[in-house]
Amino acid sequence: MRKKIYLIHPTYRDHRGRLLKGKRLYTISLALPALSSVIPPDWEKQFCFEYFNDIDFDSDASVVGISSMGYEIFRGLEIAAGFKKRGKIVIFGGFQSHLSTAHVAPHCDAIVHGNPGIPDMARILRDAELNSLKPQYHCGIDLNYRLDYTLLDPHKLFFTPVLLSVGCRNACEYCCIGSLYNHQYRLRKLTYVIDELAALHRTTRRIAIVDTNFYNNRGYLMKLCQAMIGHDFRFFWGAQSTIDIGDDIEVLDLLRRAGCRVLFIGMETIDQANLDAVKKNYSADSYQQTIRNIHRAGIKIAAFFIYGLDHDTLQTSSTLSRFIIRNKISLPMLNVLVPLPGTKIYDQLKSQGRLLMSDKHEFLRNNIAYNSSFNLCFYAPKNMTPGEVEDGFIDLLGRLAGWSQVIWRSITRSLSLTAFFLYMNWQFRKEYLELKKRRAQPV
Repeated sequence: MRKKIYLIHPTYRDHRGRLLKGKRLYTISLALPALSSVIPPDWEKQFCFEYFNDIDFDSDASVVGISSMGYEIFRGLEIAAGFKKRGKIVIFGGFQSHLSTAHVAPHCDAIVHGNPGIPDMARILRDAELNSLKPQYHCGIDLNYRLDYTLLDPHKLFFTPVLLSVGCRNACEYCCIGSLYNHQYRLRKLTYVIDELAALHRTTRRIAIVDTNFYNNRGYLMKLCQAMIGHDFRFFWGAQSTIDIGDDIEVLDLLRRAGCRVLFIGMETIDQANLDAVKKNYSADSYQQTIRNIHRAGIKIAAFFIYGLDHDTLQTSSTLSRFIIRNKISLPMLNVLVPLPGTKIYDQLKSQGRLLMSDKHEFLRNNIAYNSSFNLCFYAPKNMTPGEVEDGFIDLLGRLAGWSQVIWRSITRSLSLTAFFLYMNWQFRKEYLELKKRRAQPV
């Protein structure tokens, strides 16, 4: 057996069936750089980010590893079929493979759950070499090693990804991360992160911390910022956080000094009854003051909102759009509620007979572009019909998609940040126009 593994991060097909390809992305998964670091040194490695490059189906690798975080799972199955026909051993990993085990298992030789470390990967590949692979490997979480950043070209990424932790200290009922980790998170040793940053600062100044919630551990975050300031890295960066970071003036000051210029915050809704219903333990009344604190620290906000929660009504698109405009949210990131399999809200809707999906993976086909919104209603809402939710969502986008809104949301004191927001808000407008056109077409 040739000791060579081909690791692939698939792209996916849009609603016209075309493979999404391009020359640049906002950021990208760190799955392949992580896996590259734990492959035994006596194994040869080959890699493909399919968004940028075509897959080499004629590869002489004996083992093919496919990592999927979501939409890409269907393309991943196509790729698996192609390699199985060529007699290759196919192994799946990644978050979506974990959630869709029963769906994926018939198409591969093994599924890897969790984040395999060096001993885990040695065991898996030894089993492959001996033709004794187990159907599943549960590896837990091991990320305490240097990631292989030689796989990533910073010229193809607006932000180069950096990872501090996995999991989240919260367990919101709509969130698959919260449901999977159940209030738990695992931090990487800070020495590995600082070593990676020291190497990255020689090739790029733009990074994105891609944790689900980088405010999981306040002390750890403060040490990171202090180290970034002390090393004078001068990164220009963003990260995803819970909104309570806006109450922490000391941390906000450190973030700014360390180079943080944008926070991606899951606000989800401005209705307290909705927050309570999904067990998101924050106060909607505090949002405006928290936003002001973040803005005063010199940090812009990209905010996630969910449309179609149980206490939303026909008036929600109007009230939410006014909130976004009034509070100067630089990038609104809007989605219809998606009952993700594995979440508590999925189980709740299923037990109430309110799910409208023909199968539990139908929502993964709901895309028109790489950063597209979830725009279809796969459940029976309480105060609207599914059609009213979909129409109201498009109305909400339309209230925020005018050229004046796109431009004013994007302007900052930083040319780079303005360029980023302008591109993302332009994509927001394009998506609205596409969804509006598709919605108007006869069925």
